[in-house]
Amino acid sequence: EVNKTIQRLNLAAYSPIKYVLPEKREEYNEKYDIETEGGSIFKQIDREESLIHLMRVNLLKRMESSIFSFAITVRKLLEMVNSILEKIERFEESRDNGTFEFEELNINDIEIDSDVLSDLLIGNQVKVLIQDCDIIRWKQELQADQDYLVKLLHISEQISPQRDQKLQAMKALIANKMKNPLNAGNKKIIIFTAFADTASYLYEQIANWALDTYNIHSALVVGTGSNQTTMRGIRTDLHTILTNFSPRSKERAK
Repeated sequence: EVNKTIQRLNLAAYSPIKYVLPEKREEYNEKYDIETEGGSIFKQIDREESLIHLMRVNLLKRMESSIFSFAITVRKLLEMVNSILEKIERFEESRDNGTFEFEELNINDIEIDSDVLSDLLIGNQVKVLIQDCDIIRWKQELQADQDYLVKLLHISEQISPQRDQKLQAMKALIANKMKNPLNAGNKKIIIFTAFADTASYLYEQIANWALDTYNIHSALVVGTGSNQTTMRGIRTDLHTILTNFSPRSKERAK
């Protein structure tokens, strides 16, 4: 059901060019389309379509990694959608009450990082002027995404660590290793994961439990963020953690 909901997402926040009005499309082609060395045109609208497919795959990978990571991504997506909808609503209000002053702008003639025009520009690296877009259609598809994302976030937030079956299965695996080591005294376990926030979630849920239940220490080593360990009195740089968790191969005694 979650997979079906992900497939239903428009991910409209990631495809601003899709909503540019036909009469403005050429301006944006000039701004963002890229001519390759072979002479063909790599169109921004095609890049956006590819990005949307990648985002759907990324959502599934995040869910596969941990429900915790999935919820983080869904929450960020929802915040992005809400932010764009707020901009659209402010634009509609200024247009309807006659206070909108920037009608005749060309995307090629402005500085897209301008603070003056920040309320009129939507997007990250690729930005569009809000008045150049079919905001009725964009708003409808953003609101549909909003509904789906709220549903996905509600589902994911129901899964507390106590209800996280994958986490409980990992704890059972650890417990079995402690009770039935493959060779005498070897209670070492290394857990790999693709995402730093999943690693942090696992450390938070496992480290104190492992120390209290089995008197074994844990360490967290991540590419981004801060390393941690339950072993007191040592630094948390990679070399020190490796030296203390692999003392024989690292010749800690010396």
